[in-house]
Amino acid sequence: MSAFFGADVGELREFARLVDASARQLDGIQSNLTGQLAASRWIGPDGTTFVAAWHGQHRPNLARAGSILAAVAAAVFRNADEQDSASASDGASGSGTTPTQAIPASFGGAGSDPGVSTTADGTYTIGPPSRPDITWDEDFEYDSKDSNFSDFGAAAKWKSMMAAARLARWDLGDALDAYDHYWSNTGDPWHFDYDSAAQSDPAISRNVDAEISRSQAAAEEFIASGQGDFSFTGAPSGGEYPETENWQKAIGAYQQWSSADVSVSGNQATMTVTVHAEDHYNFNRGQNDIASGASDDENGRFTEIGWAKPFDSSGSVTRTITWTIGDPSSTVVQDEPDER
Repeated sequence: MSAFFGADVGELREFARLVDASARQLDGIQSNLTGQLAASRWIGPDGTTFVAAWHGQHRPNLARAGSILAAVAAAVFRNADEQDSASASDGASGSGTTPTQAIPASFGGAGSDPGVSTTADGTYTIGPPSRPDITWDEDFEYDSKDSNFSDFGAAAKWKSMMAAARLARWDLGDALDAYDHYWSNTGDPWHFDYDSAAQSDPAISRNVDAEISRSQAAAEEFIASGQGDFSFTGAPSGGEYPETENWQKAIGAYQQWSSADVSVSGNQATMTVTVHAEDHYNFNRGQNDIASGASDDENGRFTEIGWAKPFDSSGSVTRTITWTIGDPSSTVVQDEPDER
């Protein structure tokens, strides 16, 4: 946003109120549609696709637009206040104009206030990386039932299938590693290569890109409020379900969140952002594997009899981007992998 030269303070505040009202309207629209979508119980492939696109793309884009508008309104209100202060120091009326150039806080102007600590939508908060609380459902209680003779046959079947897949399905390496860790029965956390996942699975790639865009919008909002160099952490969110069989089996419907360090120099911003992915590897009662159609109940049974243990898993992707403040289209990714 360009600086205002001798603008009418009343007009500035009226414009700021209009922009702020538009931001609130966008926020209300996305909240209302989210609530109606949740209540609609749209069942089937089309419903699943739209729900994933809404939460992974459309809703974040509306929230981002609302955040940007809110930041613009805040910057304009500050310009009006600065005009008033400049006029008062000259002994002029606060409702008039002044030849003094007001430098918007969105460009890191000297004397800007320390800024807000949380984005308008409450999603991102200033501070060092801080893992948000994430809770997971568990349909099968570990070691809650006794085993029987048929369980030995079932276990032999699944372990032989895993061994055969190691030889024939090299594309399922991550999925097989996760399943093998399930059978290790330790419950220890497992790390997966989220960078590799983003390079090999189009849906995961879009999830990462969407979170980076949301983080960039949050950085813009913080900068517009007067923040200079800062760090922040975001709340967890879902996204599109993986498209490849490997990552459908390895992490399925996972959560991701971001942490970032931002520096500002003139009208340029640089952000090193880490997108964290987290999942809880387990099986869901009454559901089936997408590719094979195998019932989750078969593998969930091994949890109930204490032979295989669910576990938390995680991975991360780090990118550094630079852009002209107020112009996301100018974004340059400094460390984009060649394979993507």
